Amino acid sequence: MTYHAGRPSGVRIVMGVIGAAIALGGVLAPLMSHDMTTIAVHHLLHAGMAIGAGLLALSLAPPRNERERSFWIWPAVVAPAIGILLMWPSEYPYLMTHRWLHLLDHLSIALVTLLTVYAAQAYVRGLGWLMLVLLVAMDAACAGGFGISPGASFLLRPAQRPSNVVVASNAATAGTAKTITTLHALGAKLYNAMGCSGCHSVDGSKGVGPSWKNLAGYPQKLSNGKAMIANYSFLRTMILDPGKLDLAGYPAGVMPGTYKVTLTGPKHPREIRLNAIIWYINTLSNKTGKASEPPIPDRLAK
Repeated sequence: MTYHAGRPSGVRIVMGVIGAAIALGGVLAPLMSHDMTTIAVHHLLHAGMAIGAGLLALSLAPPRNERERSFWIWPAVVAPAIGILLMWPSEYPYLMTHRWLHLLDHLSIALVTLLTVYAAQAYVRGLGWLMLVLLVAMDAACAGGFGISPGASFLLRPAQRPSNVVVASNAATAGTAKTITTLHALGAKLYNAMGCSGCHSVDGSKGVGPSWKNLAGYPQKLSNGKAMIANYSFLRTMILDPGKLDLAGYPAGVMPGTYKVTLTGPKHPREIRLNAIIWYINTLSNKTGKASEPPIPDRLAK
């Protein structure tokens, strides 16, 4: 039996075939099920692709008895940076509506991963395995909410919030209500930036999750047979604790549970982003009222 890079050549062949099959499956996923994913599922799919592409790269890497070359440090460093840009969350809503661009994005991610692992292994034998572990860990962390686009930058600077959020009268409802126009606009932006558009439509069409069109203020049937009006408390629970309310006709466990951290807590005492999303949902409904509107912050109410 012949040996290559310190292990039987047959092992390298099997590893390469398995890796190629896994990577190819991830690349072709947009063709097989283009509208299946949330951002979290997307990143888990990327982690699987990374495993496949990495195994293929390691099977192709130079044998241990060949000279290690310092040149490979450059692609080993640059390729991961390109990979991060290819997985930018705000790209997903656009890619979800362009199947072939989505496939091309997956192909690019797989090739970048292959180059990263191969270059690391060619630079220092054994470094390719470490690089593969780090890439998979990065994708898995993103699936848990780490690194997801936080939305408008001013939300991260509490001192600047009052000058950026204002209350304006709505001519259509003068004398009866006021609309926080900037929160509505922010909610529309967050709908794309946080990946909500991957599962929830705004025109009534069916998706992985319920459409936001005519959601607020209307009765919603739960999987236990009961029905609840989609008021503010209902919408808040659906976003922050999705497991507590399972809607009939939709798969359970798909909605990410990370929004409680990214929208509430000590870092988000005013819950501006959460309220902006709920305000936006309200503007898409024909049957809303005070019961489904988030409370107006004291400073804005004045």
